[in-house]
Amino acid sequence: MCSVCFALWMTTSACWADDNVLQKARPPIELEKLEELARRIEPDLRGQVTRAKQYIEFFRQQLANDTRLFAFQVKAKVDADDRVRLDGYVEFPETRDALLGYLKTMSLSVDASNIRTLPSASLGATRLGFVKVPHRFSTSEPGRGETVTECLYAEPVYLLDEVDSHLLVHSQDGYLGFLPSSDVQRVTASEFEDYLSGPRANVQSDCRTESGLSLQAGTQLTWIEETDQTIFVALLDGSHVSLPKSRCQKAADRSETIEQVLRNALALQGTRYQWGGKTSDGIDCSGLVQTAFQSVGVYLPRDSNQQFLMGRLTATRWHTAGLRRGDTMYFIGAHGRIRHTGIYLGNDQYLEAVSPVAKITSLNPRDSNYDARRHASFVFAKRLF
Repeated sequence: MCSVCFALWMTTSACWADDNVLQKARPPIELEKLEELARRIEPDLRGQVTRAKQYIEFFRQQLANDTRLFAFQVKAKVDADDRVRLDGYVEFPETRDALLGYLKTMSLSVDASNIRTLPSASLGATRLGFVKVPHRFSTSEPGRGETVTECLYAEPVYLLDEVDSHLLVHSQDGYLGFLPSSDVQRVTASEFEDYLSGPRANVQSDCRTESGLSLQAGTQLTWIEETDQTIFVALLDGSHVSLPKSRCQKAADRSETIEQVLRNALALQGTRYQWGGKTSDGIDCSGLVQTAFQSVGVYLPRDSNQQFLMGRLTATRWHTAGLRRGDTMYFIGAHGRIRHTGIYLGNDQYLEAVSPVAKITSLNPRDSNYDARRHASFVFAKRLF
């Protein structure tokens, strides 16, 4: 199969349910679990407004996902009437609702109306982008704070908010940080996917283009064509430039490796669900993913909330068009923590290990194997190749 046909075959058909439908499909929060958490910090469940900050920090540590990868910034202010008013943002409404329920189990009067869920509506239709400078450090605060990670030219970023002429973004490794707005070329979803589709070229050592643009080792660009000594790549402005093969190479075609992963995974379809299992005698969700990739020499951590750290971010709840065959998918529970994983098969289908047996489930509401509740809990996808 040619690379272009394979790329088209792998793409999602992007048949997604309406956001309001998905909102209703999310499972209700289990108050018993929130009460159990609250008793660990206030055994008698008698909350004290003066400890609201500590309660939020405890929740962040125990129930919020790694805040290097999930947006969570919530502060508390106590009014004269002892009402706790929350302000800030979270990335998913499940996290906000769980935090509110947790505080209420301690009989606190709480107002969470000022907690925003991201991405911000103010971003409009351009919630995606590319870094348009040779390299830039992202920071924990707009223009200041700790260095988070370094982003390279043409690196795809997923926008969440804009504050003081800085954009809060997920870089391609999933990390959260602020970049100057002027350093990001904001694009529509179709423009984003157009640049990322097709073969890629990897810059292997620092070099400059004919126009003087500095490209760092690790930069990835769109491959156009090549000769014996030269590779032609597309830059963000649409121009084509040539780079010597001594400094840039076409990325390897990993399609057969991906297909081997999927063959190994699909061989486990119908396997009995067993918590902690990794074999055809019984398997759980993260065991299925771990076993499928281990068969091609890729060793993943054991649990889904560890596996999520691996790979390149390719899709989010609000941008799913980047899903491709072999991407690992991650889902959160009602309390906002990653609780489940699966492997995307293409055409809106994914393989997951659930009770009673591992099965193929659809993201398309028109399919008979569609699971609205699971779909509503999807948050991110990552790519290992």
